[in-house]
Amino acid sequence: DKDDIIGGVDVTTNKSEGLEAVADVYPLFNLVPGQIVVPKWSSDSEVAAVMDAKCENINGSFRCMALIDADTSTIKKYSDVNNWKNQNNISSANQICYWPMVSLGDKKYHMSVLASCVTLNTDTNYDDVPFKSPSNESIVGGGLCLADGTEVILGRDTANYLNGIGVVTAINQNGWKLWGNNTAAYPGTTDPKDRWICCRRMMNWVGNTLQTTFFSKVDNPIRPRFIETVVNSCNDWLNGLTAQQVILGGRVEFLQDENPTTDLINGEITYHVYLGLCAPAENITFMLEFDVSYYDTLFNSLTA
Repeated sequence: DKDDIIGGVDVTTNKSEGLEAVADVYPLFNLVPGQIVVPKWSSDSEVAAVMDAKCENINGSFRCMALIDADTSTIKKYSDVNNWKNQNNISSANQICYWPMVSLGDKKYHMSVLASCVTLNTDTNYDDVPFKSPSNESIVGGGLCLADGTEVILGRDTANYLNGIGVVTAINQNGWKLWGNNTAAYPGTTDPKDRWICCRRMMNWVGNTLQTTFFSKVDNPIRPRFIETVVNSCNDWLNGLTAQQVILGGRVEFLQDENPTTDLINGEITYHVYLGLCAPAENITFMLEFDVSYYDTLFNSLTA
């Protein structure tokens, strides 16, 4: 039941259970969790809240995303999704909300499962850098449905409505595609680093990578050479990402006002990371104009 999913620490064995085990991933495997996916149970508000909490400050360092399925057993119409989302407090930048389910033959799949696979596949296609939105990428499916199997038909206009309330869905556009760029925080926040899924994931990825890369520098003596080494190494890496065009630009600075003497003598150092992230081209407009000047070609051709 949901208590098993939420879990905790067994007082007898001192072992983590359920979602509490997210913190065990890095110590066991040296892998940073990127997505928390709990099909079936994530539509429960308590489970979703714990998933959101576990995305923050994993092992005191890392951050990831929680993939939440809106409840298709109670939400029968797309127009009811927003009310469910608000009532269940699905509004975090760590959360990505999905509706409805995906059907394939006689089987029904929670969209979060397919979305997680599409997201990982997209990352793989772009050198494991999560700068490309998984939206408009192909998913395996034959249609959309509710938990009871009822078919759901969504046009792009309806799907865009869901996107506008911070919900990702799927559309049949030359094959089935995942559709939506916004985290569950939208439209409550329009901050691009928290609104766009790809930007939030890039912020997480850059932060996680810096943590793992420079962990070896912890406990080195604080001196100018040490400060410069970290700054130069970070900037070299960000310059490489800029050259790959996975970010528009980035830099790291060591600022005096962010590093007061009281912090330095306590062994605390802060580096300020500036990032220019690539927002998704969510809307592409073609302006059509009737240009009468082309009628001149009639006379030009006659003259020739």
